[in-house]
Amino acid sequence: MTNMELGNPGRPKARSLENIFDDLRVLAQSPGTLHDISAIMYRDWIVAIDLREAKVADDPEKRWSTTKLNSNEFMLLLGLMVQSASDCTYSIVNTDIDFADKADRLLREFHDRLTLDSMPDFSDPGKIERALGAAAREAIYYGADSFFLHQLERFARDRYRDDFEWLIRNAGLSARPMVEIARFIMEHTSRQMSAINARKEDGTVPTKADLTDSLLIAKAELIKKFGASKAKAFMAKFATPVTNANANFTSAFVVNQANLAPLIDIGEHLYAPNAYRLAESVYESPTYWMIADKTYVDIAAKHRGAFLEKAAADLFRSVFRTANVYENVTIQPSKKKTAGEADALIVYGEFVIVVQAKSKRVTLTARAGDEEALNKDFEGAIQAPYRQAYEFAELVQAGAECKTKDGKALIFPPTVRVFPAVILSDAFPAATFLSNIMLKRSDRIAPVIWDLGVLDCVARMLPTPIEFLYYLKCRSDVFDKMHSDSEYNFLGYHLKYKLAMDPEYDFMHLEKDFAEIVEDFMMPRDVGVKTVRPVSILERLDIPVISELFKSLKTAPPELASVVIDLYDFSYGSLTDLSKTVLAIREEVAAGKEMKSFSILTETGGLTYLACRTLNDKIWLAAEAIGQKHKYDSKRDRWYVIVDDISTSAPVDAALPLVEKWHEDADLAENSRKVDELFKTKWQPRAILPRHQKNGPKLT
Repeated sequence: MTNMELGNPGRPKARSLENIFDDLRVLAQSPGTLHDISAIMYRDWIVAIDLREAKVADDPEKRWSTTKLNSNEFMLLLGLMVQSASDCTYSIVNTDIDFADKADRLLREFHDRLTLDSMPDFSDPGKIERALGAAAREAIYYGADSFFLHQLERFARDRYRDDFEWLIRNAGLSARPMVEIARFIMEHTSRQMSAINARKEDGTVPTKADLTDSLLIAKAELIKKFGASKAKAFMAKFATPVTNANANFTSAFVVNQANLAPLIDIGEHLYAPNAYRLAESVYESPTYWMIADKTYVDIAAKHRGAFLEKAAADLFRSVFRTANVYENVTIQPSKKKTAGEADALIVYGEFVIVVQAKSKRVTLTARAGDEEALNKDFEGAIQAPYRQAYEFAELVQAGAECKTKDGKALIFPPTVRVFPAVILSDAFPAATFLSNIMLKRSDRIAPVIWDLGVLDCVARMLPTPIEFLYYLKCRSDVFDKMHSDSEYNFLGYHLKYKLAMDPEYDFMHLEKDFAEIVEDFMMPRDVGVKTVRPVSILERLDIPVISELFKSLKTAPPELASVVIDLYDFSYGSLTDLSKTVLAIREEVAAGKEMKSFSILTETGGLTYLACRTLNDKIWLAAEAIGQKHKYDSKRDRWYVIVDDISTSAPVDAALPLVEKWHEDADLAENSRKVDELFKTKWQPRAILPRHQKNGPKLT
């Protein structure tokens, strides 16, 4: 493998990881490193928020640049710097400008080495299959962030609520003051950084020392604001000494103390160059403190699980309402046997989301590329919960009775549609990538694998049951064919264009800039700016009749959700054609016909649309008969009837779901024949079809 295949033949071939790491250590412990790290932070990590427009103001070239250091690379430099025994790393300001260039070159070489290690060896037929561990190591190290800063703060408050006494006794403060102190530090440095940027706009060029000063906060400020006890307890847990620290950080894939305690202790001040990592540490680190206490580890695990299940259920309730979300649901074929259990079950009409919640992280051994450890971590966090969710879903579809934790029986229609969902409490780096290559799953149902941050974001950006369910369907449809490094890229693409693939294509890769619409909504909230939810492509549709129909059906009873999902799946051209057909039959009714209908096939069933001059019992019976006839003739399990009384302004005046498994029946066949005679129904070739079909019938 040569660097030609990495796309840049000008680069020298990457050396071993050990040699590169050694050179990075030398560089990170050179005079003035701390100030050079400040300059890199300003170069790569400043995000400009337009407070008036409530959106990210950075230009796209800077925002999506692949040359910026990611969090792991940035913290690697910081972790190596604090190993130095000399204060020259911060007491001296190096006026040379080549530190960043050297760091970029070494870290680029480091990335090249990881990439080369993950590629197949075409010179050896026995090694053509790339090593899973090496591929995963690269993907994990450079994986996209998942949680937004304000989410970390919000969830951290609740995550350790039940561990209050242990934290007070062993850490000196509970979760809430941890979050409050971290937020205070972030706001303090943010004001100072804004002042630096204001000076830049006035034409003043700040020195590296100025940049560092803007990232400092006096310990006395924390003590004054929060009291000596809490402030000192916080610093003891989240600050790393500026020298003679982090001695065990001997590889990029072992514990980096600077990651766990990202504030750097410089005498009377704390250096806070990475607010996001500080918020992450507040959310994550207490778990590790409690795990180390063997007398408390089981209690801590129980509390983590309870937090995750409740947090996930609450987020689903924000979309589907309390009455449709059940926690700890079981399937029991007998009193002595439990066949399946779901942490949460969301029931909305024909749709059931089976949720398994897991608080399992990627271990350092797996991050280093150990395949056995990676497989074990993936099994515990994703594979096993997916298997549980899928098996539960199969039982639901087979007609098994579910019981809620208070003994209520849940019965589902025979045409139930299920989505297995795995929800994680922590970001599982590269979960999207790893699931594509590692997950053993049914060809029939692809899962969603989200952490709480993604679930929270989707729930806010798709806040109605129909929108949420349709996105689940789309995400499942493209699970194998459309790849990306972040779930936010999928969500952003869906909001802009609708998450779908042309059947002529076998594969599609989404770049990170598709997440722009998501970040514009979520990132301003990190600094307390409220944002307006972006309008999705389906909400932006402006097609006569169809737009009004969608708006009406979105708030219709849950029993009609399935037909809306199927209609959403139609292409723009097909929906336009459908609009013309509706307008045409309305005109015929307005011209004197008592009623006129047409019926179409959808992906999972069909629809009869009937326009009439006046809706009465006779019309309603006719509409139902026509729907039953086409359902039987087309051998569909589900069919929907919509009646439009043209004398009203409503696009839907009545609707009826016909949902039962199709079976051959002499009476239904005779009914079909009679409806043919009575209403003179016939088949006409017509292409009003879902996005993935080329041609097919329209029924009238």
